[in-house]
Amino acid sequence: MKKTIIELLLEWWARTSTTRMPIPTIYTYDVEVDGRIIQIESMSKSRMYVHYKARRKYPKAKYIRVVKQTRQY
Repeated sequence: MKKTIIELLLEWWARTSTTRMPIPTIYTYDVEVDGRIIQIESMSKSRMYVHYKARRKYPKAKYIRVVKQTRQY
């Protein structure tokens, strides 16, 4: 069975297309700031970015260390 161009176009337009969006991943890190453990959430997997966020949040801290990473959705 041959289809005309109009039938093919109508078939193409009628198709439902679903775009799969990526699920945003939130990473939770345990960060030690002057002996206290705090949690910082980040969309980035980079430990250096989390260290930077901790430094921005606690500018007078003398000691900052990223201890552990926990991944969440």
